Amino acid sequence: MSEIIDLVKIGDLNSSADHVLVYTGGMESSVVSESSVPSRRDRLRAGMVEEIKDSARRQLAEGGPGAISLRAIARELGTASSALFRYYPSYNDLISALVVDSYNSVADAVITARDACSPTDYAGRWLALCQAYRKWALDNPGEFALLHGTPVPGYEAPEEVTGPAASRSIEAALSLYVAAVQAKAADPSRSQIPADLEEGPLWRSLTADRTSGYEPPFAGIVLSAWVAVLGYLVVEIFGSMASLIEDTDRLYAAHVRNGMLAMGFERGPVEATSA
Repeated sequence: MSEIIDLVKIGDLNSSADHVLVYTGGMESSVVSESSVPSRRDRLRAGMVEEIKDSARRQLAEGGPGAISLRAIARELGTASSALFRYYPSYNDLISALVVDSYNSVADAVITARDACSPTDYAGRWLALCQAYRKWALDNPGEFALLHGTPVPGYEAPEEVTGPAASRSIEAALSLYVAAVQAKAADPSRSQIPADLEEGPLWRSLTADRTSGYEPPFAGIVLSAWVAVLGYLVVEIFGSMASLIEDTDRLYAAHVRNGMLAMGFERGPVEATSA
């Protein structure tokens, strides 16, 4: 008789265990599989979650944050709107999921760009980080609007849900600046930010366990530069920047370099980034 091997995943039969039965030549043995392997139900659920978010992102790209509609998503997916609540308990939960994805997406972009530069080229790393944020914003204006544009009516981001993702980009910027100061590539005393400017509770919450060794003015210096970057992008994406200036690429790079000088970066390396 030929050897028969049959695999049955008990997890697909509503068992809490991930179990595999192996029949070999009439002999049965039992092997527990890797618990990290998702069940078929989990895979289907994850797929539906992504379909819902993809539909919401299309609405976001076409009409901005206010255009996201559970009813329209359900219609596109060919299901009842009530069925979406199996995946997101409320409309706000879906918005939070989109916010987290957007923050993580832009953080991945800026961290990758920063780390592609030489670790000792602090000015080059800062410029790369800011350039990556702009590219992401221009490529994803709907998601940028979700993070920094007109608020979704009735929505307030829950800090415990969105905070970790929101902090990643600013932490990437802050850690870079601190490294530049430690390497004497930047001097906080050249900044106009008061040396005794203390962080607020939200900043301390977002950067908990990561900034205990940072001096008080660092938060203000980095936030001032970061807000300048975001402000530029708001005008470029939602305003008339392209009609006011022919070469917005060069203007943005110069805008970032101005910000770097205001942060106390050494002038020589800053000017070298324009070469």
